[in-house]
Amino acid sequence: MGTVEQTPAGFVYRQADGEITARFEHIEEKTILAHEGSPRYRQVFNLLVLAGVLYLAYLFFPF
Repeated sequence: MGTVEQTPAGFVYRQADGEITARFEHIEEKTILAHEGSPRYRQVFNLLVLAGVLYLAYLFFPF
């Protein structure tokens, strides 16, 4: 099985024997932005989800 590797000219697909069989010049490398959320926002989110579930239960269960 081959691998996709990055070269100065772009990305290439290299077979297990070392032969390059495809070139991908149009692919851009994308970075991942890491984000650590605030615990306070998580608490507010959970509170709002709970309020929504209780509201739906109030609407559907009495009937």
